[in-house]
Amino acid sequence: MQQLTQQLNPVVHWAQQHRQMRERIIHRRICDFEILLLEQGTVEVQIEARPPFQVLPGQFFLLPSRQKHRVQVTSDTHALFLGVHFDFYNELHIAKDEDIIVYDDMTDDHSFCSMPDRPEFSEWLSASSLQATPDVYNLLERIIHEFTHRPTGYMMCCQGLLFQLFVQITRAIHQHHRKQASAGTQQAISDLARSIGASPGDDWSNEKLAAMLSINIDYMGRLFKKCIGTSPNKFVQQIRHTEAKRLLKDTNDTIEHIGLTIGYSDVHYFARIFHKWEGMPPGVYRKFCRLL
Repeated sequence: MQQLTQQLNPVVHWAQQHRQMRERIIHRRICDFEILLLEQGTVEVQIEARPPFQVLPGQFFLLPSRQKHRVQVTSDTHALFLGVHFDFYNELHIAKDEDIIVYDDMTDDHSFCSMPDRPEFSEWLSASSLQATPDVYNLLERIIHEFTHRPTGYMMCCQGLLFQLFVQITRAIHQHHRKQASAGTQQAISDLARSIGASPGDDWSNEKLAAMLSINIDYMGRLFKKCIGTSPNKFVQQIRHTEAKRLLKDTNDTIEHIGLTIGYSDVHYFARIFHKWEGMPPGVYRKFCRLL
């Protein structure tokens, strides 16, 4: 195992665009690491005992060293990939392509590459498929071009491109996690809006809403408006106003009681808010409804 202070010295072992037919299901391990970007078709991938995940065109994924994996084409005919095999520390001596692959019927006397024990690589192994940015796509194409045509200095060029690719993969993983967190927060706000609609008389202060979402008040206000389309205060007032109109029309409850029911302890404040929204006081609104 490499020391934490060991410098990265990445090397490309194999790189090309390649095709996998539907009839072929790959079950194997590899001695190094492989990045695969799917250009055409759809595939299902499973790594060790983790749940399988689907890969769509324009997405990429990492096959780690040592771990068993299965890659199966799920589209009608074939899948087309950009693929790059590499290691991080130039640990392997690869004389031929077959030195990279370990099948179940082979002896287990192979050397496997190390994963850097560094924060920027810590999430690589838990990621499934990720949407490829133009930078990721371009870097993979350039690595394949250099490795295939092998002009003078191609290995140094490939190493430099690998460093750039590592950065872009790390950023893609971080962006994916941010989107997941954002989606989770939006769902939480939508659920919260439904709760407000179901119980308008509860305490729905900004402080309470922020605490329920475990975020600060300012950030909660921005997210709420982005998700619901209006500020938390206006949304709560709107829900309460709708309920107040229903109670004024359908019940004989006093205006003070209705105000308490929808969350306003001060009847005068309730009357001002109602007038602001409806253009008339609650008592006048009740008389108007009963004239119709």
